[in-house]
Amino acid sequence: MDTDLNDMTTTADLARLAEENTALIENSLDLIALIDADGRFLRLNAATFDILGYRPEELVGRRYCELVGEEEVARFQVLRADLRGGESARRDLQHRWLRKDGRPVIMSISVRWCALSRVTYATARDVTAQHAAREALAKLQQQQQTMLESIGDAFFAVDREWRITYANRKAGNFVNVDASLVIGQNLLEVAPDLHHSPSLGMYRQAMETGEACAFETYWEPSGVWVEVHAYPSEEGLSVYFHDITFKHQAEQALRKSEQRFRSLFQQAADSIIIADRDLRIVAANGRACSNFGYTEEEFLRLRVPDIDSGFTYTPDLAVALDDGQTQLLRINKRRRDGSIFPADVHISRFEDGGKEFFQAIIRDVTEREETQNRLRELATHDTLTGLPNRALLGDRVQRLLDTCPHGATVATMFLDLDRFKEVNDSFGHEFGDILLCEVAARLRRVIRPSDVIARLGGDEFVIAAHCARGKDAAERIGEKLLDVLTAPITIAGQDVIIGASIGVSLYPLDGESKEQLFQAADTAMYRAKAAGRNRYRFFEPEMAFATRERMALETSLRPALARGEFELHYQPRIDLRGMTMVGMEALIRWNHPERGMVSPAQFIPIAEETGLIVPIGRWVLFEACHQTRRLMAEFGREICVSVNVSARQLAHQTFVGEVREALAASGIPPHCLELELTESALIADIERTALMLRELHELGVKLAVDDFGTGYSGLAYLRSFPIDVLKLDRSFVLQEDERISAFDFVKAFVDMAHALKLAVVAEGVETAEVVDFLRSAACDQAQGYHFARPLPLAALRAHLAAAAS
Repeated sequence: MDTDLNDMTTTADLARLAEENTALIENSLDLIALIDADGRFLRLNAATFDILGYRPEELVGRRYCELVGEEEVARFQVLRADLRGGESARRDLQHRWLRKDGRPVIMSISVRWCALSRVTYATARDVTAQHAAREALAKLQQQQQTMLESIGDAFFAVDREWRITYANRKAGNFVNVDASLVIGQNLLEVAPDLHHSPSLGMYRQAMETGEACAFETYWEPSGVWVEVHAYPSEEGLSVYFHDITFKHQAEQALRKSEQRFRSLFQQAADSIIIADRDLRIVAANGRACSNFGYTEEEFLRLRVPDIDSGFTYTPDLAVALDDGQTQLLRINKRRRDGSIFPADVHISRFEDGGKEFFQAIIRDVTEREETQNRLRELATHDTLTGLPNRALLGDRVQRLLDTCPHGATVATMFLDLDRFKEVNDSFGHEFGDILLCEVAARLRRVIRPSDVIARLGGDEFVIAAHCARGKDAAERIGEKLLDVLTAPITIAGQDVIIGASIGVSLYPLDGESKEQLFQAADTAMYRAKAAGRNRYRFFEPEMAFATRERMALETSLRPALARGEFELHYQPRIDLRGMTMVGMEALIRWNHPERGMVSPAQFIPIAEETGLIVPIGRWVLFEACHQTRRLMAEFGREICVSVNVSARQLAHQTFVGEVREALAASGIPPHCLELELTESALIADIERTALMLRELHELGVKLAVDDFGTGYSGLAYLRSFPIDVLKLDRSFVLQEDERISAFDFVKAFVDMAHALKLAVVAEGVETAEVVDFLRSAACDQAQGYHFARPLPLAALRAHLAAAAS
């Protein structure tokens, strides 16, 4: 007895373990596949659809080489030989695959060959985004490298462990090494002479204090003097240096020989100016004349402040110079034509003939500053629009919050363009970039200089602004933004109206930190999209709850189909002439394991948005056909079943094939299946839709337009498409108008439909009076609570049995 019990327990544990393993595989976000010795797929998990666009069963029996580009086939053949040649497993191999829709994806693949069973186990994940990000980063690094190689100074950078992170060619030549080969090495290993140089102490001090420094030092290995600028950061230290031996030689020559001084003075590569105690210029070399635009005679009529741009010479500077200290200053200099340029100025004091003079050696650093500014710009601004990027946005918004007066408000707005994807798909990414630049320009025009505007990426922008009048002021900004973005934008010679959805959060009402404000504005933006787009919405606390609730539902919805949580209910459809049941509409219900029955109004929009409606809709189609065929066999009569079809399903190239497959698998007569389509789905792509509907009609399937009258209601498409049935929305049956009665309206509608050879089904019938009303108007069929609510399969079976008896 105990042994039997133990055996039963073991069997149950094994069954549960097998079920859990299957669930782990099917719910994995990575593609998992089993491949036979000939390279054919034996089994794949559900992630196949998300990554490659194929349902797993579509790929079973096909060779994996069919899914890769021609250039990848040879690589796979080498991989296959390696696996069978003794290297049984390979990891993180990147290959280019092709999705079902033809788009390429970069896949990271790991494989293991099992010689015993002669099968290959493979896992793969989509790393296209990471691959693109790496390419973008490499491009940015190449730009930075080009700039650093082009500057006049030698340059190197180290991290906080003193490992070299970059060095340009001039820096490598200075210590006789190949700069490209020392990246990652310790600085003191590459340049061991630094141990004996005062430069190392200055570098360490800059790293420890976080303060930039500039100094001159003698580099003994090369016998040259260098001028060094060291800039610390959180990442480490950046160092610029150049040979200034000529300057020291000039100073020494000046003391020794006036003739030698004059020669060096005139030949120096930098501008040199000498002034007396009253700052009157007494000498200027040829380079100074060239750089400033004055002749030497004109210089002698000027004072030093005449070529400065607002610099003040302090008493402390005079004291330092009197002590014999050379001073390095950053001063903006003014040329004769009025143009300003930044300069590093070395000032020293000397005496000659009992008189006191000051010597200034001036180097134009415009190129170096432009390089530094460009590097900062690349790090903090969007390269396409020039707007601050995510890195700079946080600092700018924090500054707004820190300076916000007590009782005032800061509005944070997340803005997402409504039709950007359509422009990209229709005109291409080049014109999409043009559109983004135009949007950025328009936003700049309506935002005050003191406010913040940034681009997060893609078509997402952020605006932050002081609002002295709180919500009212924020509303005016939101209206300005909508106005400027709904004005037509010309793209490729065609006017496009783009529109935007805007979410608004207010400081301090919706949060006291920038992170809280960003999250609240993002939540409100998605609510604006859900409300119909091209509008703004202010954050409300219940939005956060609704967002969390929606995310929880979406998380539960993804595995619901695999877990068998859906079921179909059926609402009978009544023939109004004989008052007999002639068909039924299949309606999906979700029996959530914790929430119970979830309303379709809650989960169908989520399924539409996430694309889950496609596999769910396919399940409804197949299940409704099978259950209807069994009911027909049980009761010995034909029963028509109506199945709703979403726009996403209709957009799939495989939909007609799925309908054909459902008919064949269930055995239901084609004329007993009716597909209900919405008006918006029909007109999304009229030419393609018409072709698909004709294929469905040739199968013998009936086609119905659901909720007719609530959408576009165009007679033109009724004549273009092979429609069989119009389902009249309940609002047209119940509404009254002073100009025309509901009966007259419905009667006219029915007569029009009959003239077009279409049947009419009225929805939402709840009273006997409405039934009489519809029969008088010659309506063909009806459904609603008056006849029956949507019924589970068991209740429907009882209903049919009662009708038969």
